Amino acid sequence: MRPLPAVVYREHSLGPAPGQALVNGLVIFLAICTILYFGADILIPVALAVLLSILLAPVVTGLQRLRLPKAVAVIFTVLLVGMVVAVVAGLVTSTLTNLAADLPSYESSLREKAQNLKAMTSGGGTLERAAGVLEDLRQELEQPDAKPKGTGPAEPVPVQVMETQGPFTSLFGMVGLLVHPLTQLGIVVLMLTFMLIYREDLRNRLIRLAGTGDIHRTTTAIDEAGHRLSRLFATQLLINTTTGAFIGGALFLLGVPGALLWGILTAVLRFVPYVGTLLASVFPIIIAAAVGDGWTLALLTLGVIVATEMLVGQVLEPFFFGKSTGLSPVAVVAAAAFWTAIWGPVGLVLSTPITIVLLVIGRHVEALQFLEVMLGSTPVLTPDHAFYQRMLANDPLEAAEHAEAYAERGELDKYLGEVAIPGLLLAEADAARKVLTPDGEVAVVSAYADMLEEIWPEADAKADGASPVAVMAGHGALNFAAALSVSALLRLRHVPHRLLPPDAVQPGKFPDEAARGVRILWLCHLTSPSDAKYAYLERRILGRLPEAKITGLAWVDAEGARPMVKPEHALTLLPAEVLPPSQPRQAQPQPELRVATP
Repeated sequence: MRPLPAVVYREHSLGPAPGQALVNGLVIFLAICTILYFGADILIPVALAVLLSILLAPVVTGLQRLRLPKAVAVIFTVLLVGMVVAVVAGLVTSTLTNLAADLPSYESSLREKAQNLKAMTSGGGTLERAAGVLEDLRQELEQPDAKPKGTGPAEPVPVQVMETQGPFTSLFGMVGLLVHPLTQLGIVVLMLTFMLIYREDLRNRLIRLAGTGDIHRTTTAIDEAGHRLSRLFATQLLINTTTGAFIGGALFLLGVPGALLWGILTAVLRFVPYVGTLLASVFPIIIAAAVGDGWTLALLTLGVIVATEMLVGQVLEPFFFGKSTGLSPVAVVAAAAFWTAIWGPVGLVLSTPITIVLLVIGRHVEALQFLEVMLGSTPVLTPDHAFYQRMLANDPLEAAEHAEAYAERGELDKYLGEVAIPGLLLAEADAARKVLTPDGEVAVVSAYADMLEEIWPEADAKADGASPVAVMAGHGALNFAAALSVSALLRLRHVPHRLLPPDAVQPGKFPDEAARGVRILWLCHLTSPSDAKYAYLERRILGRLPEAKITGLAWVDAEGARPMVKPEHALTLLPAEVLPPSQPRQAQPQPELRVATP
C-alpha cells in the first residue's frame, strides 16, 4: 500500500477543530474555577500577600535608599503596617462598644419613626389591615391538623437533653472562632515578609517560568503590572483615606454618633467598586435618623455623603486615575460578580487588582490576548470596522455619535475618507465574496443615509432642484453610497446640487424631470469601473442629457480599471458661477483622500 502524502499528515496536525478548542477552553475554565473555589483558604492569603507586596515595595525601596539593610527595611515596613491596622482596629472596637451601649435607645426611636412613616404611607391603615389578614391566614394554614379525641395514640412529648456548660466552654468557642482568621492573618504576614525580602528572586523565577526566549516582553509585562497596581493602590489609598476623613469629620460636626467609625468604614469600603460607598452610607444614615428629631439629621447625612461621593467620583478620581487601570466598566462589574461568587467579600475587594493583572498578561502573552479584548477599555475594532458593523446592525445613531467627534473638530470630510469610505469598501469586499446579499447592501446604504442625515448640517441638507450640478450613482447600492458621500462633501462646501435617485442608471428609469437643466453631472462609484462599463453608462446618460458634461468620480482606483477623478479634486473643476461666495474656485487642487482598499 502506498503511504499517504505528507500533506495529509500536516493537515491533521494543525490542531483541534474550533468546536473541540471551545470545549477544551470551557473545561480549563471550569477547572480553574474549581481550584479557585476549593483552594480559597490557600489562594486568598497568597493573593493578599502579593498585592500588599506590590503596594509596599516602594516603601521598602525608599528605606533602602536611606542606607537601611533590606531585611530591616522590610521588617520595619511590616511592623508599621501592623501598628496602623492595630490602631484602626482599636478605634473601631471602642466606637462599636459605645454604639452597642446606646442601641436600645436607637431601636425605640427607629421604631417610632418607622410607625410614623408607615402611618403616613399606609392610606389610613388599609394596607396594615390587609397585611394582618394575610398573616392570620398564613398562621392558620401552617397549624397542624387537630385530631379528634379518642382517635389514635397520644402524641409523644419531645424530650430535649441539655448539656451542662463548663466554665471554659465559651472560651473554647471564642478561640475556635478566632483560629481560622488568625491563621490566615499569620500566613499573609509571613508571605508578605518573604515576598518583600526576595522579590527580585521571585521576579527572576517568574521570568524563567515564562521562558527566556523573550525576556524583554516578560520583563515589560511584570514591570507594567507592578507599576499599574502600585500607582492604583497608592492613589486609591490616598483618595479613600481623604474621603473617609472628610465624611467622618462632617458627621462629627453634624453630631452623628460613631463618626470616626463611619469615616473608617467609608475609607475601607470604597475599595469595593461601585457598591462600596452605598454599603458604607447605610449605617450612618440609620443612626442619624435614630438620634435626630425628625428626618433633618438623616437628610443632612445623606446629602453630605452624596455630595462628597459625587465630587470624588466625578472630579478627583477621573483627574488622578485617568485611564490608568485600562479596564472597561463592564469588565469591572463582571469581575466583581465573579470574584465575589468565588471568594466572597474578600474577592469583591480584590476583583479590580486581579483583573488588572489579567489585563496586563493578556496584553503581553499572545495566547491569552483574548483577556485584553474582554477586559480592556481600548477599542477592539478599528473605526472603519466599527462603522461597517453599525451599518450591518442598522444602528446609525451610534455611528453618528462617533462622527460627532469629527464634527466638533470641523473634520467631517476627514470622517468620510478615514471611516465611512473604508467601511463601505469592507461591505464591497463582502459583496464580492457573496457574503453580503443585495438586500444586505441596500440595508447598509439605508443605514448610512440615515446616519448622514443625523450628523450632517441641517441647513445644507436640502438639494437645490435648480442647480446645474447633479450627482448620480453607478450600478449597485454601494455606488449610491459613494454618491451619498459625494453629496455630503458638497454640502460641507455649501455647493448647491441635485442628488438623483439610486436607480437612475437602470433602463427605463432615468428621471428626466429631476435632471432637467443639468449641465454638470458627476457619475460616482465606490471603486473605479472598467472602461467598457463606464463607456456604456456614459452613452446612456448622454442620450438623455446630450449637453451635460459628465465627470467620472471614484473614491478608490481599482487595479487595472479606468482612472477616475477623486471627489476632492473634482471640487476644483467646478465653474466659479456654481460655487457660493464663501467657496471661491481654488487654483490648485486639494489633496486627494487616500483610502486603502481592503
